[in-house]
Amino acid sequence: MNKKIEITYARAFFCISIVALHSFPGLINDPNTSEFSRSLNSFLRILLLYATPSFIILSEILLSMRYSTGLPKNFFIKRIKLILTPYILIGAFFSLNIYLSSNESRSYIEIFTTYVLHGSWYGWFVIVIFQFYILHALFYKFLNKVNPLIVLGTTFLISFTHSCLAYVHNPYLQWWIDFYPVYSRTAIPYWLFYFTFGYYLGVNYEYVMNLVKKYIWVLFGLWILSTIPIICIYHFMDVTYAQSNRFDIMLYTVFTFLIVLYAMQSLEKFKLTLLLFISEVSFFIYMSHPLINAHLSRGLASFVDIPLIFLALMILFTLGFSIGIALLLSHLPFSKFIIGRNSFNEMLKKNY
Repeated sequence: MNKKIEITYARAFFCISIVALHSFPGLINDPNTSEFSRSLNSFLRILLLYATPSFIILSEILLSMRYSTGLPKNFFIKRIKLILTPYILIGAFFSLNIYLSSNESRSYIEIFTTYVLHGSWYGWFVIVIFQFYILHALFYKFLNKVNPLIVLGTTFLISFTHSCLAYVHNPYLQWWIDFYPVYSRTAIPYWLFYFTFGYYLGVNYEYVMNLVKKYIWVLFGLWILSTIPIICIYHFMDVTYAQSNRFDIMLYTVFTFLIVLYAMQSLEKFKLTLLLFISEVSFFIYMSHPLINAHLSRGLASFVDIPLIFLALMILFTLGFSIGIALLLSHLPFSKFIIGRNSFNEMLKKNY
């Protein structure tokens, strides 16, 4: 597989989007924020919910590009070392942070089990990615034989129906909470459509991107249309929760994903060092930034009257601290077990 620089740039873009998404609560929840500003920024936050699904979709695209005919023998061992181990170690620190809070009465083991082992913390996306790995290993032969349009249509209906039922029918959601072995937000029915979309895009990457380039204005039109249900559901049905498994963002996420890939493809002739940096350490940024974000939002509270400045500073400082910590850790032995796949230090040596 030839390395697609636009995928590297897109990973960085989605990472920045995730940091931006998690910068909004500091603005929305501040008591000095006006009601209009709170409502507007809550909606803008929903529009950024494409970020986490897109980050997850990228993992399957890269997988199907390389391994559409089967996974290598050491595949899961390598992913356990470089993805699951950082998940557990950073999760252990996250649990310690909660345990040391003044009003916490639970034991450390109880906290670690509840959040990290069960997956009910912001690192839940790792569980979804591992479920994608398992689905890929089990069904790649089937997916290669069946008409992609049939699979995409079927999985969209499954994912959309699951998401709608989880919102409107509480006993259905409660069943998943009670019986799914991990966090209910990771329940595979919702993520099936994103999995098949990522699989077929990876297998047919050049063909699909040529279609995107040819019909980019049609895609923009579809993207605009896909925002209309989100606007209506937010304003008229008062569905304001900001979670990546909202039932109204699935098509919007897919169209946004393709537009971002197209935009990054147009930048591939440029060496954008900042995006390369962010992409290399994107996994660690995702895993560490909420811990940094929580402290920064309090320190920057005086800027909430100017939302653009507040958000810009939040994004800039959060990325800066995360990259700085990753850079320091990259010089330590076994740093890859904390920050993930580490070509960061090697990249610095080659370029500077």
